[in-house]
Amino acid sequence: MRKVALVDYGKLELQDNAPGITALEPGTVKIDVTACSICGSDIALFKGKRSLETERYFGHEFSGVVVDAGAGANGITNGMRVASELSKTCGHCWNCRNGLPNYCRSMNDALLPGGFSEETLVLNTDEYSFISPIPDSIDDITATILEPTNCAYHVARRADVKHGETVVVFGMGPMGLIAARIIKSMGVDTVVGVDNNKARIDKVRELGFIDAVNSSEADWKEQIFEMVGSDGADVIVELTGVNAVLQNAFQVVRPGGRLVVGSVYNGFADQVELLPIMRKELKIVGSKGPYPHLKTNGRSAAVDVLVKLQDDLKKLITVYDYKDALQAFDDMMSGAAIKPVIRFR
Repeated sequence: MRKVALVDYGKLELQDNAPGITALEPGTVKIDVTACSICGSDIALFKGKRSLETERYFGHEFSGVVVDAGAGANGITNGMRVASELSKTCGHCWNCRNGLPNYCRSMNDALLPGGFSEETLVLNTDEYSFISPIPDSIDDITATILEPTNCAYHVARRADVKHGETVVVFGMGPMGLIAARIIKSMGVDTVVGVDNNKARIDKVRELGFIDAVNSSEADWKEQIFEMVGSDGADVIVELTGVNAVLQNAFQVVRPGGRLVVGSVYNGFADQVELLPIMRKELKIVGSKGPYPHLKTNGRSAAVDVLVKLQDDLKKLITVYDYKDALQAFDDMMSGAAIKPVIRFR
């Protein structure tokens, strides 16, 4: 099978004749991968900010077709179109019982070897699943962003936004843009995206569904206050993982406001003034996706979100054939593509 292999930090290979999957692991299904999108966590693994020794999978945002449904748990059958997301957890471990089902198990247990290959095994049991069926109204390429849509939906839920509030989202990468679009759909009139990359800001303005501010401009804070009011924004969403941006967030949130941190920080906070947490009586919450957002019938709510917003969200995607996969990673790192998707079939 064909595979995009991370053979060492900073070194990718296209392996046209990688060993195929010949047998199921207990509790798994086998999926022929159609396409897989690149996540920031994949780039972190590539750059050595995550450990190749402890992570067993590569690529977790994919769509495909089930070719061996194993025991057929959760109604999964052969020939079913699916996409990756955390769709079911056990419900009785400590994490599940205490409102943290997103910590039920590790993706290391769920994906073997992951979505950057033509075939992968995915855990799907009566107690845990990392796939959801996708309707005919979502194409295979768009379906690859179900998992980040799930994560962004969790960010929006953690923000607990209300109609009429103002929201500022720092970081206009794919997660920031998807989260901003979801928040906008929740009845928030004013959503402002902030980034210091001019190309990204230009793209946000081209998309047109939120306002945008370039934080490299001297008067960027004044621009935000003009949009959200002189007291500051009701809600800040921080999705960059950059300490200086966290400091900026403290400056433009209103007294009594809320700050949602959904980014991954890889170091200690240096030179970040923490006094505003007390002075402004801020509420700060973390957001770690993916999360099993389920409707009362047990099906994925994130699928419905993607169906509803797909006309806007698919504009974030740039498609690359397998032979151009290395270019896709380069474009993700340079910012030339917001959400690169590698197509295998």
